[in-house]
Amino acid sequence: MSLFSNLNRIMYVCKTIGDKTGDNFMRKAKILKIWNEYVFKLYRPTNVNENNKIEVHFNFFNQETGKNKQIKKSTGIDRYAKENVYTKQANDLIDSLIIMIQGGYNFITNSYPEYVKLNPNSNISDCIKSWLQHRETDVENGKIKKAELDTTGYVFDYYKAYLKKNNHLHEKPGSFTVNDITAFMRHIEKKRKLSPFTYNSYQSRLTYFYDFLIQERVIVYNPVHKAFRYSTKKLKTRYEEFDDTTLSKIQSLLSSDQKFADLYIASKLLFDFSIREVEQLRIQLGWIDFKTGILSLPEKTLENGVLVNATKNGLSAKFQLETEHLDLITGYIGERDADENYLFGGHGRPSLKRMSDSFLTLRWDAFRTKYELSKKLKMYALKHTGNYNSLDNMSPDQLSLIARHEDPAQINAYIGKRKRDVIKLGDKKRF
Repeated sequence: MSLFSNLNRIMYVCKTIGDKTGDNFMRKAKILKIWNEYVFKLYRPTNVNENNKIEVHFNFFNQETGKNKQIKKSTGIDRYAKENVYTKQANDLIDSLIIMIQGGYNFITNSYPEYVKLNPNSNISDCIKSWLQHRETDVENGKIKKAELDTTGYVFDYYKAYLKKNNHLHEKPGSFTVNDITAFMRHIEKKRKLSPFTYNSYQSRLTYFYDFLIQERVIVYNPVHKAFRYSTKKLKTRYEEFDDTTLSKIQSLLSSDQKFADLYIASKLLFDFSIREVEQLRIQLGWIDFKTGILSLPEKTLENGVLVNATKNGLSAKFQLETEHLDLITGYIGERDADENYLFGGHGRPSLKRMSDSFLTLRWDAFRTKYELSKKLKMYALKHTGNYNSLDNMSPDQLSLIARHEDPAQINAYIGKRKRDVIKLGDKKRF
């Protein structure tokens, strides 16, 4: 048998083995980035499936063995995406890995330096430090967003300053009572002039912290659970609506100002269909069928390599857009973009980048500032106004279905407010 024939047989056998063993042999690799002594390579299996991921590989020095260990990471990389998409995701992951390395993260022990194992004798200062490190890891793993970490940092800056001022920073967390928590919250409420909503938000961060200490077996009781908390259900600002004059003015301004074309579309989707702002920011062009006008929100969507709820309640939803909605959207995006582009991508057009949760709120703030509108006019109030006004034309059950309320009783907030209106006969039968 010729040498050429033998080589063909060997190549065939290797390919067959690769196909039968999850494609372990047949991989494509390329260097994406070199930083200091680290070389980051992108590995893509020939056959991508649930067992074969697209990964970033790099070597990390193991001090215990004195040898390099190959580290494999795939967080945030969509294995089924197009090449330009997963390559960008891989580069974003590499940037995150470099930041972790700069911070001293050890990929062998999966921990940062100076990590102290907490115990019942740990003081509150060490516990706070450990909690903030834990939340940083949650951001890296996609469990929480950077904005949540920032808010947590603010709250615990205030908390540490308060504890230090009162000489409590080196006490054990088990010594703190419900009254201690309430005293701090009242102090920060007065100093920072917190609204009831913000007050509850700050207190929730303390709840998460003390729950973490229970999980670490530092304490057995969470003192925050019984601390004072505002009831916000009946606060005036919760279901405040726009009056007809204000609503008409806002609609006129938005429809005539092309610089706010994205905000006009978002406002209509919020008012007409009760599609919440964060839900809208997840909309990709591929979710819109421009022939039928159906906008489909799936149960889950991929964000930074993590599956998250695409909707507030985690249930899929379909909306029949009308001609006016489709005309606004097509006029906004111009030529049809790639399906994976987000509808609201900033700079007045779709983009592959997912905008932050505060994007539409900031756009609304800019709109109010430009036209000198009252700061009391909140964008989210458009949803409440649309629902409230719809009670004239549909039953509470129908409206609850459109609003996608998890609890049908939520519609009672609008019904209760309607009972305070002037009672008119309308189309009711007369005596």
